[in-house]
Amino acid sequence: MNPSKSTQGIHMYKYIGIDISKATLDVYDGLRSYKFTNDTKGFKSIIKLAKEQQHIPKNKLCLIFEPTGVYAYDLMRYCQAHKIKAIIVGSKVARDYAKSIKQRSKTDKIDAKVLYRYHTQVDPGSITIPMLDDQILKLSQHRNIYEKYQETIGRFRNLIESVNKNDKALMRSLERQINALQKECLRLLTEIEKIICSIDKNAMHLINLQTIPGIGKKSALHLLIEIIRYKDTTAKEMTALMGLDPVLRDSGTFKGKSRISKQGGKSLRTKLYLPTVVAIQYNEHLKVFYERLVSNGKPKKLAILAAMRKLLIMALAIVRNKEVYRAPC
Repeated sequence: MNPSKSTQGIHMYKYIGIDISKATLDVYDGLRSYKFTNDTKGFKSIIKLAKEQQHIPKNKLCLIFEPTGVYAYDLMRYCQAHKIKAIIVGSKVARDYAKSIKQRSKTDKIDAKVLYRYHTQVDPGSITIPMLDDQILKLSQHRNIYEKYQETIGRFRNLIESVNKNDKALMRSLERQINALQKECLRLLTEIEKIICSIDKNAMHLINLQTIPGIGKKSALHLLIEIIRYKDTTAKEMTALMGLDPVLRDSGTFKGKSRISKQGGKSLRTKLYLPTVVAIQYNEHLKVFYERLVSNGKPKKLAILAAMRKLLIMALAIVRNKEVYRAPC
């Protein structure tokens, strides 16, 4: 990027850092710190602050905040409704940036200042108005609850292994809990499918994804959730979002081995593992790919991870091209 253009871009906007909590917003505008309520009244106060005290019009304002779950949704909706631009900084990115500027203390006021300073790291051309899709949001919430139930089922099963098998009453109690959660998981999975199929052409995409050898309905659902969540990403960006992008660490005479980054997307990586193991047995294309890596000396675990990445890219192509799976010639 041309430094002069970048510098000009930075000064195009009035940046305001906002640390969001359940009830309040800690705000820093580059000069002073403020505290407002986390509601429409507080959002209007931020706009008023920029307009009346610093004569900044709404279209020259850029808010910087973390997507702190439900606490950030109202602010995102307000930005969307009033066409206010924002930089939404992932929690890990914000933590890493704070460390990079040697900010060790952590309070809401300090976090707002750190977020304000983060604007120096952003290409102004990438700043956009936040868009919150309520259908995608509903889908993500259902999926999150489904996964929590699955984790709880796993914990109950571990408890069954650890308790005295002669304690029949306790065993029955644990089994009842597992059965109840399994029924709820099935209900949630059905609801997730209904939500997915109500959006655009996702019913067709869901069927098309299942034409990939090794991918069943449940795996297709989880793949499709991620693909529609990140609908504008490239294949390279998608693999990075799912933590399947290869990274290499070398330093001086030390030569590291290539491995996946594991930055984000843990849930999908877990759910892709078994379908990939099946696919490298029954999907001829993936089978050849996997066996070639192993024959070239790659560890089997690394070869499976590479096959997972390839499977994700296949799924992305099938959805983007609106077609069924076709084995490469």
